[in-house]
Amino acid sequence: MRRLFTLLSVALVLALTYSFAGRGWVPAAWHQYLDPFSFGTIAVFTIWVAIWIFDRHFRYRDLSLERVDEMDGFEFERFCAYLLRRNGYRHVSVTQESGDQGVDVIATKNKKKYGIQCKRYNGFVGNHAVQEVWSGHQYYDLDAAIVLSNSQFSDSAQELAQELGVELIGRDGLRKMMRHLPS
Repeated sequence: MRRLFTLLSVALVLALTYSFAGRGWVPAAWHQYLDPFSFGTIAVFTIWVAIWIFDRHFRYRDLSLERVDEMDGFEFERFCAYLLRRNGYRHVSVTQESGDQGVDVIATKNKKKYGIQCKRYNGFVGNHAVQEVWSGHQYYDLDAAIVLSNSQFSDSAQELAQELGVELIGRDGLRKMMRHLPS
């Protein structure tokens, strides 16, 4: 995707150069080919950037917690990554869907690298999520581990998390983080 964007950016620079400065230097016979090409390139680039801005900044606009409860697991992971960006985390990346070693999102904040396990549950989140993120945190050599959920945590999960130093962000914490969403 980045290569395609880079290629399109180079084509945009060439199209703009042709449109504003180069049209007078190019033989008139070429105008019938270069004019539509440069117009099309500029239009495609503009549309691409508009879609990117919408997706990046307004995708989860006015999202309710009830809508979060209806998401599937992978959509919830992407939402958590977006939410972390909106809450000051940088270099946020979603790990691969399977074989992620218990870490769904890796992000940086205040010079610390975090491994985040995203759990969209209907019931209580148990020890397993804490164990997964702890092992993934060790595997990726991260500074801290977080379990982020739309639900609440069982007493044993809270006890284990406290013992291991894993931060738990449950439904109330998620609601607070969602205050940073665009409205």
